[in-house]
Amino acid sequence: MYREPETELMNTEAQVSAYSSADFSLGETNLIKFITNFLEIKNINLSNQDLIVDLGCGPGNISEKLSNMWPEVNVIGIDGSEEMIRKAESRKFKNKNNKFDNLNYLCSDIRNINSNIFSNQNISMLVSNSFIHHIKHIDDFFEFLIKLSSKDTLNFHKDLIRPKNKNIALKLKDKCAEKYNDILTKDYYASLKASYRKFELDAKILEFGLDLMEVVEESEEYLIVYGKV
Repeated sequence: MYREPETELMNTEAQVSAYSSADFSLGETNLIKFITNFLEIKNINLSNQDLIVDLGCGPGNISEKLSNMWPEVNVIGIDGSEEMIRKAESRKFKNKNNKFDNLNYLCSDIRNINSNIFSNQNISMLVSNSFIHHIKHIDDFFEFLIKLSSKDTLNFHKDLIRPKNKNIALKLKDKCAEKYNDILTKDYYASLKASYRKFELDAKILEFGLDLMEVVEESEEYLIVYGKV
C-alpha cells in the first residue's frame, strides 16, 4: 500500500470537534507509560529546570497528561491549527480539577519554530502523538528534531503504522466507524494512508546518521520513534 500524503492541518471546526470528543485515552496512556518506563530504566528525573514540548498537540490530550505526570516541569503544546489551539486553551481553563499551571500552548507551523521562542531554555523532551503522518516530507520531521534538540534531548514520537494493503486499511476504517462519526472515520482513514512504516523510518534514521534513535512497533497499529538525535 503506497503512502498518500494528507492535509497537514485539521483546521475545520467539525474536524476539531470530532477529534477532541473522541476517546483515545488508552493509546495516550500507553505512550505516557512508555516514556515513564524509559526514564525509570535510564534513572532520569525531571525537575523545574526541564522543558517538555508536545508537537502537533491538537486539543491538548497528551499535553495535559504530560502536565499531570510532571507538574513541576514546564510543558508547551504546539500546533499549527488555530482551531486546535483554541480548543486546547478552552479545555485547559474549563478543567477545574487540574490547574495546569505548568502548561502553555503555542500556535505555530513547525517550520517557523526555533529554539529562541523557548527563552533559550533547552528542551529536555520532545513528544508527539499521531503527528508524523501529517508531515508531507519525512525529511522535514527529522530536520526539525535535529534543529530543536540538544545532545541531551529525549524524543518520543508515537504514530500510526500504514497497513500493508488496502483490505487491512478498510477493515480498520470499518472498526473506527463502529465507534466514531463519519468525519473522524474519514480523517482516520486518510491518516492510515498517510502514515509511515517501520522500515521507512529506519531508513531515514540511518540516512540522517541518528545512531541513538530507534523505531519500535508498539502494536500492529502503532509505532514509536524514540531516543536522542
